[in-house]
Amino acid sequence: MEAEKSSEDDDGPLIRVSLLEEALGIERIYVDYEGRNPTGTHKDRIARAHVEKALNEGYSAITVGTCGNYGVSIAYYARLYGLKAFVFVPAGYTLERAGEMKALGAEVIPWSGTYEETVTESRRFALASGIYDANPGSHPEVDYAGYSSIAREILLEVRPDAVFVPIGNGTTLAGIWHGFRGRASPRMVGVTTSFGNQILRTFYGDPSGEVAESQFNEPLVSEVSFDLNEAIKAVMESNGYVFGFADDTAARCAELLRITTGLLVLPASALTLAGLVKFVRKFGFRKGNFVLVLTGGVHGGESTGAYGGALSYNGWKNGARTRAVLQKV
Repeated sequence: MEAEKSSEDDDGPLIRVSLLEEALGIERIYVDYEGRNPTGTHKDRIARAHVEKALNEGYSAITVGTCGNYGVSIAYYARLYGLKAFVFVPAGYTLERAGEMKALGAEVIPWSGTYEETVTESRRFALASGIYDANPGSHPEVDYAGYSSIAREILLEVRPDAVFVPIGNGTTLAGIWHGFRGRASPRMVGVTTSFGNQILRTFYGDPSGEVAESQFNEPLVSEVSFDLNEAIKAVMESNGYVFGFADDTAARCAELLRITTGLLVLPASALTLAGLVKFVRKFGFRKGNFVLVLTGGVHGGESTGAYGGALSYNGWKNGARTRAVLQKV
């Protein structure tokens, strides 16, 4: 894989999903599809910012601990700007994108431990080697500035009443709220796995619970969420909410989004749709603008023709099947 300077992560339009509006009885539903970014996920927004900061501060190398997408993003931008990337990964994870990291010139270092332990080891490596630390929590101001751009882009088109964001460490949700603060006040709704996320447990006041990792929920499992406090603050300040779901719901939502919009969405991020369904059922809000933040899958944005073909022929011509699948969410 060759890294090239690209404009694919420039501002892009929201996608309005009329079939889901009809099926859910909601006035307006929009998708912010982060799969249009060069490596197919929202992680590109902060990876680029970290690599540029490392370069400006005179570093020649950068490191991060990751379970997948963030490592590809760091590898991509490190190659683009001429830095060496060291990516630590949990040895027991699925690691479907490890090959991409290597193809982009990153040194991939498997670590025997949890995701949190892998991040800790990457931090130790950064300190011992004198290289830039791009790990979650190391430079939160960079992360929040990067993800604030999502809020600014949404506001170019609509004034949202609620925004649904997948949460692992909570960094994305916190960053998007930073972007809205002072400009708009949508309800920030976090969605995550039911099986091992500290933000979910904190929101419900339950410090303990079962942890079960799978190929679907790996991006969301977070026994120690590095941006716990900022994420909870964002939810509380915006009068938002947090929902947790099982893997089968993630798979159904990903398939539903594929055949209603033509987008290939990472199942963990597709849970924003489940969050919208639960939110509407719980609070009865159906009027206004609702935005789902979605990210791409294993193969990035390639399958959607760099976003231009996002509204594909795969969409259903009527809402009957849509409604049937939504009843299972």
